[in-house]
Amino acid sequence: MIDEWSGLADMFSNLIEKYASDLDIENLPDITIDNHVEDGRDEAEELKNAYC
Repeated sequence: MIDEWSGLADMFSNLIEKYASDLDIENLPDITIDNHVEDGRDEAEELKNAYC
C-alpha cells in the first residue's frame, strides 16, 4: 500500500544512505534523558538571569 508519506520516507532513506559517511552517524554522542533535562535547566537558569 502506497500512501502520501512513502515518498518522503524514501527520500529520507536515500539521503541518509547517500550521506551516512559525511554525517558520521557511528560516532554521534549518546543522548540521555538526564543530560537533556540538565541542559534544559541550565538554559532556563541562564534566561532567568539574563532578564532579571
